[in-house]
Amino acid sequence: MQTQNGKSMVKKGTVLVVDDQPEHIDVVKAALEQHFTIKIATNGELGLRLAGQGTTDLILSDIMMPGMDGFELCRQLKANPVTREIPLVFLTAKHNFDDETLGLGLGAMDFIRKPSNPAVVLARVTNLVELYRTRQELVRQNKELVHTLHLREDMERLARHDLKGPLAGIIGLPELLLEDTNLTDEQKELIQVIETNGYTMLEMINNSLDLFKMETGSYPLQPEQFDLMGVLKRITSDLSRHRLSQNIYIDHPPTEEVFFVVGEKLLCYSMFHNLVLNAIQASEAQGDIRIELATDQATRKIVITNPGEVPAATRNHFFAKYVTYGKRGGTGLGTYSAWLSAKTQGGAIELDTSRPGFTSVTVWLPGPK
Repeated sequence: MQTQNGKSMVKKGTVLVVDDQPEHIDVVKAALEQHFTIKIATNGELGLRLAGQGTTDLILSDIMMPGMDGFELCRQLKANPVTREIPLVFLTAKHNFDDETLGLGLGAMDFIRKPSNPAVVLARVTNLVELYRTRQELVRQNKELVHTLHLREDMERLARHDLKGPLAGIIGLPELLLEDTNLTDEQKELIQVIETNGYTMLEMINNSLDLFKMETGSYPLQPEQFDLMGVLKRITSDLSRHRLSQNIYIDHPPTEEVFFVVGEKLLCYSMFHNLVLNAIQASEAQGDIRIELATDQATRKIVITNPGEVPAATRNHFFAKYVTYGKRGGTGLGTYSAWLSAKTQGGAIELDTSRPGFTSVTVWLPGPK
């Protein structure tokens, strides 16, 4: 840091000047030293050693020097993994296109003619240093992303292996307990709640990696034709065991006892479980939840309606990640994962707040061909 007129100036970076002519060094130094830390090397060998020490953001090198010339310096810098990314600019008094072709071919970023306007030298050096530092920051961020990805993979392995073992024992225990003929109805109901919650947790573990794969477009979808009516009935049964004050009704065409869709059964269970639970929590026990089923040519339409209105500020990003409202402990992932699930299965999802006092979420899924 340097002071000018009583004000501190933060250096923009470090520039290594490699030149055997002191007068040329002085000109470059005068143009840059107020804004950059300057290192000096009077020959190519010293320039190579200084560059290898790190902290250099740009190298300005003369071409014609005794011993190692600028071209050889550039060649060795680019061959070294430690220095190959440092931008190098040649300082030259020659106007030779063959030299420029050779220098650029070796990896030089640019040529600056000597003598040159100090303002031009400063501007070009500033741009190149900023570009180099931006690239270095992108490399750093990419390494952090890779590290984060590895952490997610480690967590996935933990969830799928270390957590599944004890959970399997928890899920298997209620089935054994229910064989006892001396249990009261209330006891049986409580044991069934344990069993249901165990299976719900197992599905959450199974879906933990699936959410990431859907985000990155790498989810291996295996669609099949199945009866969505059965899935919805299981969801309403599972949720009803939590002693809800609301009733959940499934309305379907009178002539249809089954409602076939094309997708993944487990993915649909998770998607509609999230949407119905979200509707229950948003209604604040003010009324019943309705699930309406309809057939529209090649698509299947499922509308989930609950009392209560989504705040106006939330409507435009209702399905965005981490968006939640009015719920304690809400993660904002329920509607987001539902949106991802519908999209992954070739469907769509939409929020409808046009009816005063009510909120509807419509899901479209492919139907049998």
